[in-house]
Amino acid sequence: MPIQKPSPAQIAALAAEIGYSSIAAAPEEYTGMISGMLGVYDALDAFPDPQVLAGRDAVEHTVPSAEEDPHHAWEVRASIRGAAGGLLAGVRLGVKDSILVAGLPMRNGSKELEGFVPNADATVVTRALAAGAEVVGKTTNEYFCMSGGSHTAATGVVHNPHRRGFSSGGSSSGSAVALVTGDADMTLGADQAGSIRMPASWSGVVGLKPTYGLVPYTGIATLDGYFDHVGPMTRTVEDNARFLTVLAGSDGIDPRQRDISVGDYLTALDAGVRGLRIGILTEGFGGDHAEAGVDEIVVAAAEALRERGAIVDEVSVPLHALAPALWTAIAIEGMAETVLRNQGFGFGRPDHYPVDMMQHLFDHRAAAAEHPANVQLFTLVGRYVDQQQGRLNYAKAVNRARTLRAAYDQALERFDVLITPTTPQTARPLPDPAHGAGAAIGASIEMSANTTPFNITHHPALSVPCGTLDGLPVGLQIIGRHFDEAVLFRVGRAIEQN
Repeated sequence: MPIQKPSPAQIAALAAEIGYSSIAAAPEEYTGMISGMLGVYDALDAFPDPQVLAGRDAVEHTVPSAEEDPHHAWEVRASIRGAAGGLLAGVRLGVKDSILVAGLPMRNGSKELEGFVPNADATVVTRALAAGAEVVGKTTNEYFCMSGGSHTAATGVVHNPHRRGFSSGGSSSGSAVALVTGDADMTLGADQAGSIRMPASWSGVVGLKPTYGLVPYTGIATLDGYFDHVGPMTRTVEDNARFLTVLAGSDGIDPRQRDISVGDYLTALDAGVRGLRIGILTEGFGGDHAEAGVDEIVVAAAEALRERGAIVDEVSVPLHALAPALWTAIAIEGMAETVLRNQGFGFGRPDHYPVDMMQHLFDHRAAAAEHPANVQLFTLVGRYVDQQQGRLNYAKAVNRARTLRAAYDQALERFDVLITPTTPQTARPLPDPAHGAGAAIGASIEMSANTTPFNITHHPALSVPCGTLDGLPVGLQIIGRHFDEAVLFRVGRAIEQN
């Protein structure tokens, strides 16, 4: 659709906003030049749009009732069958609703995307189908994936599968719950701050945030290209390794995939941990919101690896305690830009841009008034900081993330893996709306201190269940060297067998 030519009054107002005072005072000449330049946008349609992602027609689907889906794990249920054979043959796959599946509705937890149906599959969906999986639906996630709880999705809260009225963790909330209820065999999650690992911890499943770029992010709603990750969620470590085997590798599109190294995740899975050096990261314990019982269970699970021949010792990385602040400086401004200005997508990369999704977000931008409290807060802070200091803080934080990365790398020269609690506590009660915005916001971020650092240093991190506290799962996080997921799986398998 052609861009409407501007009036002098529109150009005067725009010039004044930018600070071009002379044009604001006399806009007529520039109005004419701008009107002439708009023809270049009409010429875009003369270029064929390359079909780089797989598509399909509309898929028959249902919205499950509360009786059919009492935890609200699912946005829609469907059946898209993959290849007749393959490494995932017979697997019922749930797909987080921030991930494009052609022909199925996608709302990414929001009001803005209600009614949107993508015309293409994300690369990870194409790979899973080619390996024999059957997509059985889209799982519920938090509003624009911006919460670590499970209370902000526009369609309602997601209940913990072990205790109704408690959070299942987020933002890949439904992807975790569907595994516990048995409605899916494997699920896909996305992780910008811990959104695979936090629900894995609180719901009691296995979740991997792979090394940055190992699994292509093509065709997935983004928050910021610096820390976008997508990965497998499963009931067992072996299933996780099998799923990663299918997902890993370059797709030739995603610019995040630079110098990646795909490993063999299955052959050495049962090789054990004899001789491996396990570092218990001291700064990952006893912080804000920590439960002593969680710390004790995680330490006991790590110490038990001695009996299997591992070398277990404490290690200190003092910068770990400051890392969430560094993540926040990147995330706040990056997410504000993505959500408020960029139609749900980042710019400046030779990426695949889902134009249909971006158009839908632009057409429904008035729904911003209905953003939940945490989204409103994060985007307001981001825009305020931008007004005060521009992008300097984002830039400084990205630069200093290299210092943080080097600190973990130094520890990982002494140890094969590092261990922390995934979340410093077990699942919390869902916030009471009557308690206001502060309670809702706190319930979105209180669990993320140990997960956010590795989104900005890009190390792989695996959450595995390691026990229960008062009937709720406890998650143990294993962090490794870049592209060393095979070792994470070995350690995770040993934890699983304790």
